[in-house]
Amino acid sequence: MALIDDIESYCGPPFPAGTAKYFGKGICVAPFETREEFNFTFPKGKGTDLWFSFVSHLEKKGYKVQKVNEMLEISPVDQSYYTLTQRQKEEMEGRIKQGLASVASAVSDYELLAHDVRKYKELLKIIKTNDEHSLRAMFIDEVDISTGPNAIKSIVVRWPTIIADFMTLGEKMPAEENVDKIKDELKISRAEAVILSTKQRLYNNWKEIFIPEVENRFRRLVAQMNSRKKSIEEYKSWLKPLIARHRLYKEGLSASNIIKETLTTPYHSPAQAISTNTTSIVAWQPFVGVEPRAGSLSINDLIKSGINPYDKFTKEKLIFNREKGLAKEHPWIMNNIEFVEEKIREITNPKNEWMKENRLYYVFLQITCDRVVMKSPNGFELEDITFHTKNWLVSQNVLLVLLLELKIMQEEFNREINQLLGITNEDEIKSEEEIDKIIEGWKKESKKEKTNKFKELKEKFLNIKTRFSKIFESLGLDTAFSRLGPYEHNFNDRFTNMYLPPLAVDFYRPHVVSYLLKEAGVGK
Repeated sequence: MALIDDIESYCGPPFPAGTAKYFGKGICVAPFETREEFNFTFPKGKGTDLWFSFVSHLEKKGYKVQKVNEMLEISPVDQSYYTLTQRQKEEMEGRIKQGLASVASAVSDYELLAHDVRKYKELLKIIKTNDEHSLRAMFIDEVDISTGPNAIKSIVVRWPTIIADFMTLGEKMPAEENVDKIKDELKISRAEAVILSTKQRLYNNWKEIFIPEVENRFRRLVAQMNSRKKSIEEYKSWLKPLIARHRLYKEGLSASNIIKETLTTPYHSPAQAISTNTTSIVAWQPFVGVEPRAGSLSINDLIKSGINPYDKFTKEKLIFNREKGLAKEHPWIMNNIEFVEEKIREITNPKNEWMKENRLYYVFLQITCDRVVMKSPNGFELEDITFHTKNWLVSQNVLLVLLLELKIMQEEFNREINQLLGITNEDEIKSEEEIDKIIEGWKKESKKEKTNKFKELKEKFLNIKTRFSKIFESLGLDTAFSRLGPYEHNFNDRFTNMYLPPLAVDFYRPHVVSYLLKEAGVGK
């Protein structure tokens, strides 16, 4: 999580002068003695036991633990391990390809049905809106034309206005079939009136058959389309866990930075049977200081404390900031504020227990485990495992941003799977009941509302405000005219004496250092 380093540059120790100028508005401090490496070499299997027992130990001590990343790289020289993992991966790839082929076939059928639905939807709109002109044009072009020499289009040479007269008849006398009445109304010859009367009778008979058939056909097509859509969703739901499982088999050499490092890493040797596994986790739990920081007396509904973690500073500097905030690595959140606020409500929900009520500070632990399994030519196997630890004390708003990044990573993982499967959020016709709603919507269509000028002026004002805030920030005036913040801001006296010592004595030393050394047998 590179984000925490950017946050530390904002909310870390306020030294040297001019750095971490927002300390007090947020807190993100990692003492130097908590940045350590623990390297142990065991017989094969014991290092793995130590890792999983350590994760379980953290949970028993009250930490919430989440995995951030994991990579695996196996040398082909280790045939048994390499063949096992590769075979599992290739089997999943084969099943995924077969499933995607089935999805593609179902999607092709669905698109054909959707095309027919769109055509019948247009016909249904013509019928339900009583568009007599379009219906008569359709009758002339597609039905009457099949009568050959007797078609209206074929006798235009004799009566040039017969098509216009047939359309006018639909406007003035759509159901009239009496020759004399047609002749008098349109002021035409009797011969033409006889032809129009015949065509009128044919048109009305066709209309009685055509309209119910269109409605029934439309409903059948919608039912078939929804059935095919449901089968596509089922195919995708079957494939989704398989693709997710395949994605977890993340090879180390798939990352560009790892490819560069393999050139100088001593463990990556094509002549030796070596496998490497890197796992990163984060863990956190509430930190109770010696005394609570005086803050607002009003209780915040979001987290039931006197200070709102989702405040203006958190929004502008830590989340929606393209330079050092979440938007730096995840720019799509700038256009998805509702998603961000929804995830914040999930994080701060007491039922999820990710954040505690009335807790302003938290211990945040980041651990990366590098595991190397080596098999010598004589068959001896050993396991070298390295723990990279770093422990922060963070304020609740900083923790909120870090946990929000986890939620965003989960969403991006889900989106990658959905993109591979072609899942979209397009709204489709769901049921027969919606057909009636669509028809009612056509009947009640109204003009679009005019653009709200007030909204445009408000957006322009916000843009100007943002520009001025950037100018103030570059000159250092944003902190000069602002208060110190809702969290502890006396670093030299209070913070170093009342907060940092308990972080090491009560959390880091017993929960990390002592446990790892004891379980590894160091000093025995």
